[in-house]
Amino acid sequence: MRFRSTTALAHQVNNIDFRRHLDRSFWSVTLVLAVISVILVVLIAIWPINGTLAVAATSDYGIDALFKFMLFVATPIFVFVNGYVVYFARRYKHRSDEPADAVGIPLYGVVPLEIWWTVIPVFLMVVLGVWSAVTLFSLYKPQAGALNVEAIGHQWKFELRYPGLKSSFYGDFYLPVNRPVTMNITSADVIHSFWVPQFRVKLDMVPGMVQQLHFTPTEVGSYPLICTEFCGIGHGDMRTTVHVVSQADYAKWFSGTQQKVAQAAAAAGSLNLTAGDAAKGQAVFEQKCSVCHSMAAFAQKKVGPGLQNILSDPAHPKLVDGSAATPESVAHIIQNGYSGDIGVMPNAQANGLSSSDVSNLVAYLKSQSK
Repeated sequence: MRFRSTTALAHQVNNIDFRRHLDRSFWSVTLVLAVISVILVVLIAIWPINGTLAVAATSDYGIDALFKFMLFVATPIFVFVNGYVVYFARRYKHRSDEPADAVGIPLYGVVPLEIWWTVIPVFLMVVLGVWSAVTLFSLYKPQAGALNVEAIGHQWKFELRYPGLKSSFYGDFYLPVNRPVTMNITSADVIHSFWVPQFRVKLDMVPGMVQQLHFTPTEVGSYPLICTEFCGIGHGDMRTTVHVVSQADYAKWFSGTQQKVAQAAAAAGSLNLTAGDAAKGQAVFEQKCSVCHSMAAFAQKKVGPGLQNILSDPAHPKLVDGSAATPESVAHIIQNGYSGDIGVMPNAQANGLSSSDVSNLVAYLKSQSK
């Protein structure tokens, strides 16, 4: 048996005119793939993205156009690559009359082919990179007269803070139409994500980092706010609704919310802790508090710490900023919420607790402290 050197084989291969070795079926398949690609590209061109997913804010910044361009580029590549894979796998499959160790003709240094499959991808990557960078940076461009809203991710809810309101909100939130909005986004525990599909905005909520998103809602309606970063067992339920309303309706909502916050503050100041009922407090605890807290030692955490002996456990002063825990300071935390080194707790309004509920809870916690 004669063996040829790799150099000799490469010389022989490089002198082959491969166009003569591609029969009519190859060019027929190429024509079919080209027709399919053209049809798909035309369909992409006439496809209205906002008909599939409405645009409700001026934050688009050309994101839809960039997405379409990516489809223009990717679709023919997908069609031709997969089409040729199927064609060559069938056209040059191993024949029954060939030896088991038969190999095809190797290609060495087909310079024109290597130039094309290097230059074209590099050009496309540069175009996509520059276009994507310009689009990304436009999301961080401040807008004059913007409404500044803080959004803080928690396991597993969004906390929202508005200027002029002395309370945080959990759940649905409201924005005025046609007014620029700046979202100051962060997280209190793990990485979450802030995504409103119709606004074309999406940004990770990272602990210890405040990032900004800028957009202007342009369409009145209700839109989903979704966490898309896996953040624990309750990730699938971490969603709420953004309500874009008229300027007049927003002013009415804001005024009404201010009144509710003031009433809650007044109620907190007039709590009658001596009227609390420990038995009723236990029922409230089991219904609304036991998801996050256990009636056990401080270190036995669920989401928050254990609350047994809260008024006598030396570990618990952290809950009241380093001072000794008292019924009044515990009531203040339940009423106003907590954010610190051991976690975050919503306020009484967010937890749906009335003044009597707070008094009863304090009485129950007091009964569990030795």
